[in-house]
Amino acid sequence: MGLSRALGRWVVGITATLAAVGAPGCSHKTDYGGVDISIAPLSRTLRGDKLVQRSYAAVVTVETDVGRGMGFVVDPAGFIVTNRHVVEDADHLEGVVFPAIDPDHVYESVRIVYIDPLRDLALLQVKSKEPLPYVPFATRRHEPTSRYLSQADPVVLLQREETPRLNPGLVVRRGQVNELSAFNPAAGPGTFVGVTADVVQGQSGGPVLDAQGRAVGIVTWTWRDRAGGYAIPIAEATRMLEERPEMSTPGDHRHRVESRVRTFLDAVVEGDATSARRLTSPSHARTVREDALERLLGDASSVDPNALKWFILAIEELAGVDPTDDDAVSASFESLEEIVAATGSAEMRQALGIEDIGGAKEIVAFFHEFGQAYLAARMFGDLQPKEAMTSATRRLQTVDAARTFALARNSEALRDRDVIVETVDIVPGAYKPTAVVTLATTKGSAVERLAVHLRLEWGDWYVAAVRKAALSESG
Repeated sequence: MGLSRALGRWVVGITATLAAVGAPGCSHKTDYGGVDISIAPLSRTLRGDKLVQRSYAAVVTVETDVGRGMGFVVDPAGFIVTNRHVVEDADHLEGVVFPAIDPDHVYESVRIVYIDPLRDLALLQVKSKEPLPYVPFATRRHEPTSRYLSQADPVVLLQREETPRLNPGLVVRRGQVNELSAFNPAAGPGTFVGVTADVVQGQSGGPVLDAQGRAVGIVTWTWRDRAGGYAIPIAEATRMLEERPEMSTPGDHRHRVESRVRTFLDAVVEGDATSARRLTSPSHARTVREDALERLLGDASSVDPNALKWFILAIEELAGVDPTDDDAVSASFESLEEIVAATGSAEMRQALGIEDIGGAKEIVAFFHEFGQAYLAARMFGDLQPKEAMTSATRRLQTVDAARTFALARNSEALRDRDVIVETVDIVPGAYKPTAVVTLATTKGSAVERLAVHLRLEWGDWYVAAVRKAALSESG
């Protein structure tokens, strides 16, 4: 059914013959480390609705063990762009479904190629014997959004919906651009594109298409109880592909491992917890988080509201600011960190009734993550206190929160030390390559060797544990 017959929503059924067809007019291609993206010029040969329909077949739903999101193919070789938050907290990916192809085409073998450490973006890949349909980009460069998108431009968003006969299809929602430079620090760095078309749960990672069927954004978040939604500008996806590390030789890996460790050490020394967390192994962090929450709470799935009453009251005093006032928002979050830091003191832990259930570093990590999530939910999500409490509790189960707990332990081992990198060793493995970097450290007149263990995950090397070096590691 064509766009001309629909006023607000359509259910799109695309036959399997479209599955091997890319969008027309994509004469310009750019190779980013093996990922070929196409840049579509404005077509004068086909109507815009025909071009948009050609892009539908490349839109996918990403099924995980914890939820569902969307994505879209950007390279016929099976590379897919989606949101980081769609996949990062999942234990495994169950499959990728092409709902616009009749019957549904399903790929159960999905690889996480890369996860962007800064932006809410991820790159996946499925293996296909035939070239897959793909969505062309509106730009091949990292450039301002205004270069390829304008205020009031018409856009199309897609979401999956089950029909009464249980035959999945894509529901199309039309809208227009209403903001080119929206900000939300809780959603990530940089600017976002605002659109009038509604964004619903499960739509994250899907493309925002212009009238030519080109991707101009990636759906990522929305305000609760407000119309419309927000997307990451497509130029940021280009930037992610540009920054993805090239590691095709053993030398590349050694260089990357050493670079990552040095960057991690610099971040710890400078007190840059945000950067240090991004460099922390997600799988190791999950293990540390579960251990810490078990000791702190006894039950990692619940939080005792009574133990948090004082803390919540303190946050409530910070939550009543205008979320569009950047200075006021920054001041509230800075005040929150002062409150969080106080929770590590013996006196505060005693007042909270938690002096016997964990070390100071785990206490501070817990209140940092819980407090940030609670304040963001109240300030940006318009959630009531009870709902904000639930949101903050869920936050503790995320990879980002887990990394805070892991960093607390690792930074403790490196605190107030002068460090020299001595050796870098790669331990090959078919599925889980690891690396060990030996450090010579001094604290006062004492000399000690530490081993930084790293894991290759999500297309890059991440710091796992920092321990005393064994004899074999220290030479």
